[in-house]
Amino acid sequence: MSDPYIDLCLGVQAVRRRVEREVAGLGGATGVAAAPYPHQLANVQRILSDSRIRHLIADEVGLGKTVQTLMILNALRLQNPRHRALILVPDNIAPQWLIECQTRGHFTPLGRAPEEEENGAHVRLAYYDQLGSVTEIDPNVYDLLVVDELHRLQANARQRIADVAGDFRQLLLLSATPKLDDVEAFRQLLSILEPERMAVAARTSDTPETLLREREAQAAELLRQGVSADWDAAGLMPPPERAQASTLAVTHSILRRVTHSNRRDYPDLLPQRVLHRIAIEPTADEVARQDQVWQFIGHADRGAASTDLARLGQVALRSPRALSERINILRGRDQRDPHGFLAAAGKHLEAANGDSRIEAMVDLLVDIWNDNPDEAVLIVAEDNPTVDYLERMIPQFLPAIGPRGKRRPLSLAVNRNRDASATSDLVDLFEEYDDGIGGFVDGDDQLLIAADVAQVGLNLQHARKLIFFSMPWSPVAVEQWIGRLDRLGSAALADQPGERTLDIYAIYQRGQVDERVITVLDDFAVFRRSIRLDGEEINVVEQHIIDAALTPHTVNWQALSLEARSITTDDGDALVTPLSGALPWSAESARDLADQFDRTGALGPLLEQSTASRAIVRIETGLRGWMRLMGRANGLRMWKGKNPDKPGRRFRMLHHYRSPYATGPAEPRFPLPGLDPRDGQRYAYLDSRRSLESPPVPTVHLDDNPAAPLNFLDHGAPLHEALVNEWSKIGKAVPACLRVRFPEGHMLAGDTGRGTYLLAILAWVPGDRNLVELDRSHILQLLQESRTRPEQRPFRDAIQAMEEELRADRRWVNSLFTARLDLLAARHENSAWSLVDQEMADALFVPWDVSARGEGVVLATGQRGPLALEIKAVKDAGGAMLLQEFARRHQDSLSECPDLQARIATRRYLVTSEAEDLIATRQAVLDAATAQGMETSEQGFARSRFRAIRNARDMAIHARDVRLARLDELAAAPADGRYDEYKFMVMTIE
Repeated sequence: MSDPYIDLCLGVQAVRRRVEREVAGLGGATGVAAAPYPHQLANVQRILSDSRIRHLIADEVGLGKTVQTLMILNALRLQNPRHRALILVPDNIAPQWLIECQTRGHFTPLGRAPEEEENGAHVRLAYYDQLGSVTEIDPNVYDLLVVDELHRLQANARQRIADVAGDFRQLLLLSATPKLDDVEAFRQLLSILEPERMAVAARTSDTPETLLREREAQAAELLRQGVSADWDAAGLMPPPERAQASTLAVTHSILRRVTHSNRRDYPDLLPQRVLHRIAIEPTADEVARQDQVWQFIGHADRGAASTDLARLGQVALRSPRALSERINILRGRDQRDPHGFLAAAGKHLEAANGDSRIEAMVDLLVDIWNDNPDEAVLIVAEDNPTVDYLERMIPQFLPAIGPRGKRRPLSLAVNRNRDASATSDLVDLFEEYDDGIGGFVDGDDQLLIAADVAQVGLNLQHARKLIFFSMPWSPVAVEQWIGRLDRLGSAALADQPGERTLDIYAIYQRGQVDERVITVLDDFAVFRRSIRLDGEEINVVEQHIIDAALTPHTVNWQALSLEARSITTDDGDALVTPLSGALPWSAESARDLADQFDRTGALGPLLEQSTASRAIVRIETGLRGWMRLMGRANGLRMWKGKNPDKPGRRFRMLHHYRSPYATGPAEPRFPLPGLDPRDGQRYAYLDSRRSLESPPVPTVHLDDNPAAPLNFLDHGAPLHEALVNEWSKIGKAVPACLRVRFPEGHMLAGDTGRGTYLLAILAWVPGDRNLVELDRSHILQLLQESRTRPEQRPFRDAIQAMEEELRADRRWVNSLFTARLDLLAARHENSAWSLVDQEMADALFVPWDVSARGEGVVLATGQRGPLALEIKAVKDAGGAMLLQEFARRHQDSLSECPDLQARIATRRYLVTSEAEDLIATRQAVLDAATAQGMETSEQGFARSRFRAIRNARDMAIHARDVRLARLDELAAAPADGRYDEYKFMVMTIE
């Protein structure tokens, strides 16, 4: 039989969890299985609190773009139980996305679109070749579209996204190489991020992106010297008087929806790169075959693209097998070897002639593994023939590794280039990925030999040794390879202090082309720093390297090195525009937000104490105490587990509680997702980010199931949400008058706490309390009056869009003020009420001695009690005292945002500008329909289409007016001190 007081404590914790997730406007984003870094918190808050979600996350390689996406998606799914998302990714990283979603994001994405009868949340993960048609990128099906590396999609898919982008209510692009210097790519990017604005500009210009650049420059100039009349003449609204620069920037900067976190701003989060140059003497055959290849290059027609001279040159510096296959292709396909240079090179490819590169690499591997047999090593092979060659040769030289006395068999994995269309099923693709590099990612294989398909997207931060067996001639390729290891959570940061380095080994032949290539790349500092992957300077350096490598004896390499050094010191940045400097986001503001979150992110009362400085650790401690209380109160059966084959991998397990006296199955108070009380199925989970492996482990071995899911328990996990929802209801239903006895050792036990208390449990989530629900009555009336489905469609779309706008505004308000759970208590003494301090008020909801452990943990007990006449007579006076205290605290909260009116003015300016763009776009469509005579057409379809177009325009106007009215009402709303009442009650401590 349940104890009402324990139910109350569990219910308060459920409410605390629900309020806590809204701190900083993050909406539960921090519930994903990852420790949030300052730039991630800042980017996620920026995107969630913007007027709409339509952003490019262009952070540098390794800064966690996928995690940020999952954080945003977690918040959206928590706020909208019917949320649907399509994640479109390159095929080679689709398996990794699948694992990240499962282990971090609390869901398993599906490889199909939702069925018509499905009405719940749905996430589809797809790669291009898995799509039956580009029409499956359908804004009528999905709320959110996520595209990872847009530029790697087929042209028709990119165009489809550009065409329908404006109809997606939410959109996220991810890329470390957004190609902002490329005119066509940038135009397409803006068409996706700013569809209405680009459509308006396209009506008067063939280069709308240029027009938007000019408008931004004009706004910046007007800010410096303009007056109101000048703004009107320029066709721009004058900004509000305060915060003009930032208001203009968030409204008119063409980079306003591009996040770009730089690694240099967070040096403490990433390891130091160390280049080790390994010079070797080439064999006579290697010199001879390279000489013949370069003679072929020198005599070839540079315009003959079919020979791909740059590719041939790079292949010549890889493996004999790769060069042999390339020579066969060129001679067989093009038959352009009139001088016999390639044929002569082929005579020097016998394996018996030796391979100086592989001998040097084996020596290097011996040194690495003699020092640490567990060291994970990535070898860059670049192409499939070289992968095959190394896979065969390395075990012949090195069948076992490690120092003498600790030898172990070498276990290696390979990652080859593949035909994406060969696998159209996500499950098959994952199995292919798992069979290939899964062992390396899990730590079972010590070595990964990879072709260039692994260059982008893979998370291999558990390794810190990178060997370039084949050195790419592209700085972008080099940076991407290093970025597989140089990432947040790098193994280099897990070592002892002073060993925070990532070791990069470059093998080259002395006096040959690759030595000079590595020298120029080193002068460009790509081995020592992260470089901007879409800058024009990279294209310059890459082309210089290619030109010089193809004509090595006619180029001044010293001059090229000097030029590379000079470009390195150039601070030019395409991510700078006339107003971008006024955008209110920076590394400093990100750190300020992280500090603020650490101060306010964990709400009380916590059932277990923590002195950790980081809020995320205190939050975990609070969750652990709540779960521990469920176990102690027989709400759940909980215990610790470990993998039988990996004892060091520990986790927690839970199941429905079954009384030892029961003769049948467990009879839980409420169901839990995925747990059937009739069987012994258990839920395995982690509740601490320190327990997460890198990368996270998706499954563990439970009983006879070697692949039981290992969940992360936090906001967004279905079981967690079920616990929050059910316990909050149970706690609210507890009688309003309880008699409680605390155990010995509790701070309120004995005379210290004995007495009668009036309690108020009040929640204040600013966005929810001050922005009321959407009034749909007007739109629903118009919907009922419409004649056809096409005419009704704009009204249905408007309801969904306006609901999302309301959620966005609520998240924005939550980012301005800290959500609160106020536990207020007054003690009745000497016929009067007196407020108790917060420590004592919190203790009223902590049912044990927090310092007790093991058998010493004894729970408080409670029961329904009668309300004494004396208390009943003065209850209203006590309630007034508590509400007065709430009002005082509320005023303190309002001081967190003293410039609220200015922020509302900025938000109003932004919303108005965007709404006017949408209205203008729809008005242009309506004008065109009118000019075509659709309104008076003899065809009923045309007239219906006209009414649908007019309805869409009218809804854009209505949505603008509703949203602006909501912002106007907000100006006075916070001062009202509205709250959500969880419970007013009387508690008597005996």
